[in-house]
Formats: sequence, structure tokens, C-alpha cells
Amino acid sequence: MLSDAFGEKRKVPDMDEILFRREGAVEVITLNRPEKMNSFSYEMVKAIGTRIEEIQFEDDVRAVVITGEGKGFCTGADLAGSGGREDAFTAPGMRITTFSYSKMVSGIWALEKPVIGAINGVAAGAGCNFALSCDILIASEKAKFIQVFVRRGLVADAGGTYFLPRIVGLARAKELMFFGETIEAEQALEIGLVNRVVPPERLMEEAMEVATRLAKGPTRAMGMMKKMLNSSFESDLTTALEREASLQGIAVATADCVEGVTSFLQKRDPDFKGK
Repeated sequence: MLSDAFGEKRKVPDMDEILFRREGAVEVITLNRPEKMNSFSYEMVKAIGTRIEEIQFEDDVRAVVITGEGKGFCTGADLAGSGGREDAFTAPGMRITTFSYSKMVSGIWALEKPVIGAINGVAAGAGCNFALSCDILIASEKAKFIQVFVRRGLVADAGGTYFLPRIVGLARAKELMFFGETIEAEQALEIGLVNRVVPPERLMEEAMEVATRLAKGPTRAMGMMKKMLNSSFESDLTTALEREASLQGIAVATADCVEGVTSFLQKRDPDFKGK
């Protein structure tokens, strides 16, 4: 079990390729393989998926920040090292690997807490789509995004064919995937791929400010809104309205809703507890 000590880096057993630490109610996940541009090993992917699954049930974690150490955010699978699996380039091995990727990105997408991606450098291939599974992306001016799969004769994975068209539109998603060109940070902002671009030295400060602000919010209400927004592209209006009514019935019964209404009537700032 990972230590819950606030402010302390917590290593996954027998590996230091991912660092977990807590700052108040914010969990910070750092990919820590800078010599490999934080490319994924198989064990890294499994560990992230497992940790995200744990966070769902930890009430004292109310927001998550994901970033990378060094010059790269994540350049996808470690092809040179076969991603840690000897059978990575066989059909059965690839299916096992992509299943682990699927668990990781779907866990982030479904996590009923806000996830902020602090993109410090190159995000390529599965690393790019891993970033896109986050709710809010804050990019360093040195960040780059590459749908690199076409350069390797591969198809996009790690949820890219789901996330990308929803973020930038179908036509733009096809262009990015078919050409595999490098998208600089400012262009990523222009096309709506990221929410903000900041100087490199401000990246983590900005990400933590955003995460801390969100962690002080009504966590359950935000989690339900995230769930509804994520499914909105598959819903018609009637379904969306019914879902809103159903979840509003749950939200109104939360302690945070009581606090929100009470603070409004008392003309003070709310003190949400995430419950």
C-alpha cells in the first residue's frame, strides 16, 4: 500500500519510474524516466492504472496533477525496450499491452475528480493520448504534441481515436493523425487541444494553483458533471435532461450542496468538504 504522508514522494514498490506525492488534497503523479523521455514501460502503465483506481475511493484526494520529469512529458511506449514485455511486438502481447493502456486512460477519464495534465515537454503517441484523457491541460511553452503512430505504421491507441475528435473536431483529428506532424504549444492552444500555455518555470505553479482551486470545490458535484459531459456526445437532449434531473437529485442531498446554499444565504464564501 502506498504511504499517505502529505508532501512525501511515494514510490511504487521495486520501481522509481513513477513518483506519487500529496500536496494537501492534490495527488501529484510524476513520470520519472527522463533519460527515456518518460516513455512507458509496461510496469509504469499498470502502476498508473492501479493508482488511479485507488484514488477513486480516497476521499482525501480531491484533484490530481500528472506531469513528467525532465524535457519530455511522455513519448509513448518504449519501443526500443519493447515496453518491458518480450512479446510486445506479437499480436497477443500487443493486445495485453493495449489492455493495460485502456485501463489507465479509461480510469482517468472516468475518475470522478478533476485531473490536470501539466505538459512539460514532448507528448507523443500514446503519451499524447494519455495527456488527452485528462480534464484540463496546461502546457509549457516547450510542450509539443505528436500523433506519431502513422510514422511507425501503427494505428492510434490509448484512446486517441475517442479523445482527439471530441477535443478538436473530426476533420482536424484526421489531419493530425494522418500526417503525424508536430504541434507546438501555441498551435495546440489555438486549436483547443490545451487550455493554457505558460512559461516552463511557471508550469507546475500554474497546475497546482488550478488543482488546489478545484480541490476546494464540491468534489461530488464536479464528478457528476464530468461524468455527464464525458457522455454528452453519445446523448440526445432528452437523455441529457433526464440524466441531469437524476444526478441533481443526488447532488441536492450532499453536504456540499447544503453548504453552498447556506453560504449564499449568509453572504459568505462556501467551505466545501467534497462530501
